[in-house]
Amino acid sequence: MVAIVAIVATVVVMRDSGSTPSPTALPASSTKPVTTAPATTTPSSTLTPRIPGYQVVVPKDLKAAWDIPKDWTIDPSTTTYGTDADHLAAAGFSEEGVDYCPNNVRTNMFLSTSDISDATAAATDVGAHAARLGWSTRTSSQAGTPQPLDAGDNTLHGTFLETTGAFTAPTGCATTFSVYTFAVSAGPTNGSLVLVIVADTGVDRSVTPDFARKLFASFRLL
Repeated sequence: MVAIVAIVATVVVMRDSGSTPSPTALPASSTKPVTTAPATTTPSSTLTPRIPGYQVVVPKDLKAAWDIPKDWTIDPSTTTYGTDADHLAAAGFSEEGVDYCPNNVRTNMFLSTSDISDATAAATDVGAHAARLGWSTRTSSQAGTPQPLDAGDNTLHGTFLETTGAFTAPTGCATTFSVYTFAVSAGPTNGSLVLVIVADTGVDRSVTPDFARKLFASFRLL
């Protein structure tokens, strides 16, 4: 959590000074995460959502916020995604579609970080890591083409990436997944902020690339 606070603070300063870098282009079923710490996310926010009718996620002690649908649940007790031995930091954790099929969660969203300062490389790395954590029975996983994406009323410039794959699942569950990542560099040596959506796909109400971009575009620094 300290790393997320530090990187958010760095990006806030860079944004306010007008020096947020553009991303550097490079060549070319989600399980319930482990809970390891006390609450770090406010259950609700008084901020006005950028997307009408949505709710705002504001992680505690972070000068950052983003919008999610009203029927998604903010989980203030979850601060990591994965297992004790292998996980990603997760601030502002939310979930949708818990037990939509036996023992599976349809969608999770959270803010994480990467030690990689190049936004494209960070989005790729975190996407691959989240895929490994979320789908232990995966049979394939591949990163798509990185694309530029602006957020925070065009004050944040980052990279959007979709990592897709297939996995073996119980009857009635999805058999494909997507990890959507939106990475914003915190400068040459400070790593990146990475907003993450992990989602079972090919089923009712699954997150599409356009919907992921819509949520990521609401990301802003406070």
